[in-house]
Amino acid sequence: MGLFDNILHSEESLFKNPIALDFDFQPKLVPYREDMQHFMANCIKPLFYRRNGTNLFIFGPSGVGKTVSTKHVLNELEENTEEIIPVYINCWKRDSPYKIAVEICEQIGYTNIFNKKADELFREAASLLNKKSVVFVFDEVDKLESHQPIYTILEDIYRKCIFLITNDAEFYKKLDDRLKSRLALKFLEFKPYNFEQTKGILKQRIDYAFVNGVFSEEAFEIIAKKTFELKDIRIGLFLLKEAGNIAEFKSSRRILKEHAIEAISKLGGFSIRRDVQLKKEDEDLLNMIKENSGKTSREIYNIFKEKYGKSYRTFQRKVKYLEEAGLIKTNLFNNYSILEFVEKSKD
Repeated sequence: MGLFDNILHSEESLFKNPIALDFDFQPKLVPYREDMQHFMANCIKPLFYRRNGTNLFIFGPSGVGKTVSTKHVLNELEENTEEIIPVYINCWKRDSPYKIAVEICEQIGYTNIFNKKADELFREAASLLNKKSVVFVFDEVDKLESHQPIYTILEDIYRKCIFLITNDAEFYKKLDDRLKSRLALKFLEFKPYNFEQTKGILKQRIDYAFVNGVFSEEAFEIIAKKTFELKDIRIGLFLLKEAGNIAEFKSSRRILKEHAIEAISKLGGFSIRRDVQLKKEDEDLLNMIKENSGKTSREIYNIFKEKYGKSYRTFQRKVKYLEEAGLIKTNLFNNYSILEFVEKSKD
């Protein structure tokens, strides 16, 4: 018998859209978080009338939908108006005033950052942002080296609202009284999903990700219980994907109880990382970066724009997606953003 006789062929894959099991996948509906999303939208609504919105402190443990719900609101906002600019910053990656200033400039398409300090970049960004209204989101805000960017936004941006997201419910108490007074925050808590909600979310992702009927009820129940036990949906997504991979490796045409159990046994080496399938446009951009690795983001954008005619903001979103997937990395060199292709290790 040949080495590859028993493998499933491509048309027999158990997966129909594995990217739906990615941690940052944006479903059309974020289930069980509708009330939270309406609350966020109400905080933003005054911006439509050219008034300041309501600043919001969003907190709760990991894996309960804080980021995915907020991004869903920002996506809807962007689809509805060009007069309100969403600026999303992950403070784990952009933790200093300078890095945040550069990130804001890149998101709004301002590229003249050479030899400029953080406060100069903030002033340049403010002159552009003040033509419209802005929603600033600082995700993992507890990782900030300094709260100066928040002070600067409060001082220099005319019409805005600020969302602070953190797993640390006590972070608010660590802010100095002057900043707390200026922010006048409302609070939005994300509590862990109950068991039925956990099952509903995982079931939704199965419907998106797998061929209909391939996931056995026994395997699903085992994974749902483990996910609920650990209180983190991201673990459930890892287990769904891992069980599917194990089933395919064993040439099974269904995902069974034993595949789920084996997936759980691999949790010891689990880490939050991305394993993505890219759309053609994203693949093309990745190849452009590979072929032009070490060039500035603006130079690569010009190549991308020539082929697709997309805006710089769309380009930046795609770059961020590829970076978070670990496929590229962004470095600052002489105040320019340099994009580099990340070679995969060969085992």
